[in-house]
Amino acid sequence: MSELAKKIEALLFVGGEGMTVSRLSTALKKSDAEIKKALEELEAHLAEAHALELLKDEDHVSLVTASEVSKIVEDFAKEEFDGELTRAGLETLAIIAYKGPIKRSEIDYIRGVNSSFMIRNLLMRGLVERTRDHKDARAYFYRISTDFLKFLGISSISELPEFGAFAEKLDAFLKETSAEAK
Repeated sequence: MSELAKKIEALLFVGGEGMTVSRLSTALKKSDAEIKKALEELEAHLAEAHALELLKDEDHVSLVTASEVSKIVEDFAKEEFDGELTRAGLETLAIIAYKGPIKRSEIDYIRGVNSSFMIRNLLMRGLVERTRDHKDARAYFYRISTDFLKFLGISSISELPEFGAFAEKLDAFLKETSAEAK
């Protein structure tokens, strides 16, 4: 498999929600034609003996579970969604509740790990919702849902315990870490 196909696979894996061919072209500094050729190569490679495959929807490409293993993944996901939230799920939910609306990249930065699965879990449970970023059509903002507020019996996120103090601490942490990174 070519280096370009490997890089595309890595970006699709980390991105979690897929990407357009043009976004991949920009990120990898390659032409759309080169990206499409590498996608064909990646698709053939995955079809050989892998539990993943490419899902193509017009110009959008995602890395998804192969159909032959979809049942076990579905059963696992149902078990995961039926049970209580994990510590990672609660952590992600708290970040969204106290800092939202927030982009996935910001959640990942705060947590220090990829949060795609946790966010997807929270979306499927109806605890968070996503909206498009009007400045960047490729990105989404995540915020807690009305159902989450109803579940807690509150009418506003400002009613969350120590909302103001915690939101300020989170903002200070983000400013401090971004200043250190510069």
